[in-house]
Amino acid sequence: MPKISIVMPFRNSAATLPEALASVRAQTFRDWELLAVDDRSTDDSAAIVAAVAAGDGRVTLLANKSSRGVVGASETAGWSAKGAWLARMDSDDISHPERLAWQWRMTEERPELDVIGCGVEILTPLGDGMARHVDWVNSLQGSREIANARFIENPLVHPSALMRKSAIAKAGGYREVPWAEDHDLWLRLLEGGSIFGKVSETLLQWRDSPGRLTRNDPRYGDTFRNKMRAHFLARMTRVKESGVVVAGAGPIGKAIAQELLMRGIAVKGFFEVHPRRIGEKIHGAEVKGLDEFGQQWREAVLLSAVGVPGAREDISRMALEQGREDGVDFWALC
Repeated sequence: MPKISIVMPFRNSAATLPEALASVRAQTFRDWELLAVDDRSTDDSAAIVAAVAAGDGRVTLLANKSSRGVVGASETAGWSAKGAWLARMDSDDISHPERLAWQWRMTEERPELDVIGCGVEILTPLGDGMARHVDWVNSLQGSREIANARFIENPLVHPSALMRKSAIAKAGGYREVPWAEDHDLWLRLLEGGSIFGKVSETLLQWRDSPGRLTRNDPRYGDTFRNKMRAHFLARMTRVKESGVVVAGAGPIGKAIAQELLMRGIAVKGFFEVHPRRIGEKIHGAEVKGLDEFGQQWREAVLLSAVGVPGAREDISRMALEQGREDGVDFWALC
């Protein structure tokens, strides 16, 4: 039985598959199988994989027998995977030859981990947004740091992950959801107590492109990201029992408050620096100035929802000074 099953969904990827497949076959860690799942391609992608599989018994070509996309392809691969660990990779990405070796070593050194990522380099970035996201993800190193960042953005690049198969199954596997399916999986794993780790070395080249879902699919946009945040926050015992107070009465704070109210969570109030908003009421909750920060609504869970650069760090510092604990009664959302 292979130790690692590599799951690589693909659709019309003939231009990039050869390089992606070559990077897998070049791994210095040899105890793997590659399950390449054809998600209804109409180009030569399947033929490219079939040719490689004919010469390497570790490579298997599968046809997606479930729903379209990553969820269905991952489910199809899951039925066939023999390894106790699943490595994700996209068909347009390139793995460093030492990727699996470094990640496997971490499974042995830190047996408590269920998900292990690695440093990522962005290929052909289209604008600064994706590059900034990768820089931020790469900055998250420790397990607690990754867990506490779960609501800001996706804290781990999906195709960089090595995942314990039993933990994925316990969390319910990939799901068809209204928001990003990989972020949803991470949130369910963290909710269930899974511990994430990361190899700090850059071991994956992650390609940006105009067709990337994060650019074109509304499930990855702000509206559905707020719904996802609220969905998981509303399931937390402390949030259900004590309600929330929101730092930031702008568009993000208003949106998350409304989503939480729809799920039965009490929004106790808002903190705001803009003088015109102080004293107003939003969704029935009063807006207070920062001079009352730490005095009002101490029992409520504090949510930082200010998108201005540097605001997250300022609010985090103030929260810690007031005795709040990140990941317990304080969560940053942006």
